[in-house]
Amino acid sequence: MKKKGCLILGISVTSLIIIGVIVLYRMFFIPHGINIDKDKYPVTGIDISAHTGKVDFEEIQKQNIDFVYLKATEGENFVDPKFEENYKNVIKNKFPVGFYHFFRFNKDGVVQAHNFLQNIKDKETHLPLVIDVEEWGNLSSKSQEEVVSEISKFINTVENSTQSKIMIYSNESSYKKYIEGNFDNKEVWICSFSKKPNIEKEWVFWQHSHKGKLDGADGWVDINTFNGTYDEWNKYLKK
Repeated sequence: MKKKGCLILGISVTSLIIIGVIVLYRMFFIPHGINIDKDKYPVTGIDISAHTGKVDFEEIQKQNIDFVYLKATEGENFVDPKFEENYKNVIKNKFPVGFYHFFRFNKDGVVQAHNFLQNIKDKETHLPLVIDVEEWGNLSSKSQEEVVSEISKFINTVENSTQSKIMIYSNESSYKKYIEGNFDNKEVWICSFSKKPNIEKEWVFWQHSHKGKLDGADGWVDINTFNGTYDEWNKYLKK
């Protein structure tokens, strides 16, 4: 009976360990996000930052990636540690490239805009400049109206300086709280893990995975699609 009991206990413990390993694997090693219809949305892009680690863009180029967005700055004075290196290599490999700034709710919008502008000046870009607006992990004592005001200051400062229109990146909840009804004239890059983005406005880019894996990238990459065909994409690049 003892041996039988020990055997049953052993099996139970082993099973629990296996289950635990599977759960951890799914949490940390299987790409998070959804697969989309690439016949409908054939244009694929990635966005990366220092969190991605080292990126071999020559290797990335072999995997049907059509554009790259790079994190440039965050808040009032932070510059992504990999920005300059990533920019140099993405240009070398002839990807259409764009830059984004992660907006901090508790910081001044104008000062953040100057941080962004200072670090992207004189750099070649083929895609709209982007402000990344996400409430998750963005602690602030400011009211919704105050945050919207600072976002507006950032956008106006960048647009007046560059004479080009800003695009807004956001997830669905932050979009509906801070962007919808306030910046409806701006192009949108939406993050959504639904079968299709749950917003009324037509989007330009859709980020549908936070944990894509590509040969040549040490860490995870965010996977995005353009809302259109390759012909429409080529026209968009020429705007």
